[in-house]
Amino acid sequence: MSRHSSPSRKAARRPLTREQLLPLPAAKARALSLEQHLALEAMRHGHGGVEQVVMLLRVVYLAYFMGHAAREPVDLALLREAEAALERFGLDDGSGEGGWMLDARGCEVIARVLTVHDRQLAWLPAFRYAGAWTRIQAFISGDAQSPLPPA
Repeated sequence: MSRHSSPSRKAARRPLTREQLLPLPAAKARALSLEQHLALEAMRHGHGGVEQVVMLLRVVYLAYFMGHAAREPVDLALLREAEAALERFGLDDGSGEGGWMLDARGCEVIARVLTVHDRQLAWLPAFRYAGAWTRIQAFISGDAQSPLPPA
């Protein structure tokens, strides 16, 4: 087979649609942001639980994957600190009295990650968000402890 007759990788891909090339619809981005900020507020005031921790960890990983794919990397030290603040809840099953609560430093770090992710949702193309979700699913089904590169 000659060099000119082999299909290229680009030819095998479907072109992206207009919706995929544009950022998420504003209402969708606002709804996601609100849900994520409410999860942080629940954790800030001692009303958190597994759902909030998982959601906030997902935001940390989405921010990493979206930034990495768009060649707009997020501060890895910030993401690692946020991940560490949330992973401490993995040792507790939440069955004790009251809800889970993040300390002031953990809340500050997570709030910074949420701000970064809000900006990503507002301007990155929707296909970057979809791609980040695909990478999170691959991470969940794998054996790695974290998708973040080691320090």
